[in-house]
Amino acid sequence: MQPQIVFFDIDGTLIDFDASGIRPAVVDALKRLQEKGTKLFLASGRPPILLPKVEDLCFDGALCFNGAYGFDQSGTVISAPIPKSDVKQMVRNGEQMGLPMLLAGAETIGSNFYQKNLEDYMRFADYPHHVVDRDTFGRLMAGDVYQIMAGTTADQDAALLAGTSNVNPLRWWDRACDIVGKESDKALGAEKLLAAYGLTRDDCAAFGDGGNDKGLIAFAGTGVAMGNASEAVKAIADYVTAPCAADGVAAALAHFGWI
Repeated sequence: MQPQIVFFDIDGTLIDFDASGIRPAVVDALKRLQEKGTKLFLASGRPPILLPKVEDLCFDGALCFNGAYGFDQSGTVISAPIPKSDVKQMVRNGEQMGLPMLLAGAETIGSNFYQKNLEDYMRFADYPHHVVDRDTFGRLMAGDVYQIMAGTTADQDAALLAGTSNVNPLRWWDRACDIVGKESDKALGAEKLLAAYGLTRDDCAAFGDGGNDKGLIAFAGTGVAMGNASEAVKAIADYVTAPCAADGVAAALAHFGWI
């Protein structure tokens, strides 16, 4: 059955880690899928300003910040910012650990100081120059923060989250993590968005490769893991396609007869 909506992770799914954009064969497949009436939604840890732009292809919307903020062509559909008390606590924790915190709002992102891990992490999204001045960082803290990025390893998570009450770290790279509110993940975001359209999980499919995609792949009516996905992600998928670098998204769409 043709899905009504398909959610696509970006890094490692639509865009290979060694590439700068979506491969032409995948762009063509996405266009053909959209022409069939299926809505195309990005589902990423990225903020809106770092979503890929593709010539002659307009995605119908996106779940950003791992599902904490969602929008379509008409505007905001989902908004679940991190509690301000937790934002302040994590900034304090980071300062004590010598770690910058990169705060991400719906329109602006920025970190309070420099760290190589965080710079390397942001290079995946072609946004390595993320340090902002004190005033800009203060305005970010005062506004709605949907996600915090930190250049940490997993053994630092406990210290980073000390004193917080409503945040979770999500990790798809070993030297950094995304921190979102406990009720914000890609699966929950997808569920809320589908409800806004009067649809159910059976009406959607999802593609992903990383640990932060597991819930969404398990939730979707059809969950697809990329060939380059971790074994844990592949284990919960309905189908494992070719790697991202081998146009795995296009191959899976053809396999299911959706294009």
